[in-house]
Amino acid sequence: MKLPQKEFDALVERAYAAIPKEFKDKLLNVEILVRDEPGPEAEDLEDADELLGLYVGPMRSEIQSGMLAGDTPDTLQAQVFLYKGPLEDSCDSKAELAKEVSVTLRHELAHHFGFEDEDLERIWPEGA
Repeated sequence: MKLPQKEFDALVERAYAAIPKEFKDKLLNVEILVRDEPGPEAEDLEDADELLGLYVGPMRSEIQSGMLAGDTPDTLQAQVFLYKGPLEDSCDSKAELAKEVSVTLRHELAHHFGFEDEDLERIWPEGA
C-alpha cells in the first residue's frame, strides 16, 4: 500500500495525536523522523532491512538521572525513525497501514520509557 508522502505524514501525525497526553507530556527531547528506508542509524543491526521503526538514543531515566556524563536533559536527543517503505510493504490497505504506523510509533516510544522488546511482547502483545 503506497501513499504519497503527505498522506503518510498525516498518518504519523494522527498516530502521535492519539497517544495519551500523560505519555506525551513525559517525552524528553524525542524527535520523530520519517525515512523511506533504514539508513546509517540501523546499519549495525542484523535485520535492518526488515525494520518498520527504530528508537535511537537514551532512555528517559538516563536523561533524568544524568547518567550520561557531560550531557544535560536539554542536550540529549532521542530519535524515533519510522520507515515508510517497509511499513507500506507490510500492509494491504490504508486502514491497515494507519494501524501499523500507530503500533510502530507506540512501540518505539515505549523504548524511550525503558521497555525492551521482550517486555512489550509480554505486556502489549497486540502492539509489540
